[in-house]
Amino acid sequence: MTAAYELFLREVDAQGRERADGFSLGNLRHLTPEEHLQVLATLTRLLSEREERAPVALALLAPTPATVTLLREALPLPWKPGARREYFDLEVASALGVLTGEPLALDLLEDTVARSQDPWAKGIATEGLRRASPSSDASARLARLIRTRPRESMLLDAAEMLMTRHGLWAYDLARQDERLTLLRALTEDDDAARDESLGRILAAPVNPWP
Repeated sequence: MTAAYELFLREVDAQGRERADGFSLGNLRHLTPEEHLQVLATLTRLLSEREERAPVALALLAPTPATVTLLREALPLPWKPGARREYFDLEVASALGVLTGEPLALDLLEDTVARSQDPWAKGIATEGLRRASPSSDASARLARLIRTRPRESMLLDAAEMLMTRHGLWAYDLARQDERLTLLRALTEDDDAARDESLGRILAAPVNPWP
């Protein structure tokens, strides 16, 4: 048994903060072929049980048409206005965004950022837009959210996710000054500076996730 599989088994049964942290996604790349099949079976079961940690992990482990089918079966789209958004539903939408850039899934994520009062739901949704397929319009959606000036905390999150999606990582010290300048322009009240900065960011290629 590899260390990667042992960690996965521990995380399946984790509780409290460790459970909220989700699965160690990078760890899934170090499984043996046999362990891969066992983890796939476990994640498929957890998906059927509406376990919110399962969708994105499953999409990363097995980015296949079969996984897309399972995800679409788990999330009825289009989303009905006024229906309650469970964290699981948002995680499934995020996983579909990664694998297919499904517009109806991204609609749910964008609407959650714009309307939800739940910070955790907003966090899942903005992260889902950041991770979405490079061929999707997720960047345009994040830019639209920035232009509509949501509450300050979510404006900052949308700006951070858009920059990260286009390769401006917070840990890249060589580009820290550039990143701070752009972040200021995106979140302050000068519309011309904001739009110029959006243009610069959107002109850069999207970094595929993961």
